[in-house]
Amino acid sequence: MEELIELLSDGRSRSIEMLAMELDTSVEKVRRDIDFLERSGVIRRIAFSGSCGAGHSCNGCSGCGTGNQPCAACMPEGGFQNMGVMWEVV
Repeated sequence: MEELIELLSDGRSRSIEMLAMELDTSVEKVRRDIDFLERSGVIRRIAFSGSCGAGHSCNGCSGCGTGNQPCAACMPEGGFQNMGVMWEVV
């Protein structure tokens, strides 16, 4: 479980499947370990809100800083649909 915590604390997003591959273990084991760590308060899932951060503004953007959907200039290429999940170590 220490290796999993190290991976989760590096700030990169990963899917459960990616974590399982990196740890050379099963997807079910990673899910169980993450569930245990979340319930124990060791880690927490980081939820992306889908809006630009407060105080951020870009040219001609009506969404940034207002809590609206981010403009194309603020979105990563391809949007957020292909990103994994992120957790932070508490």
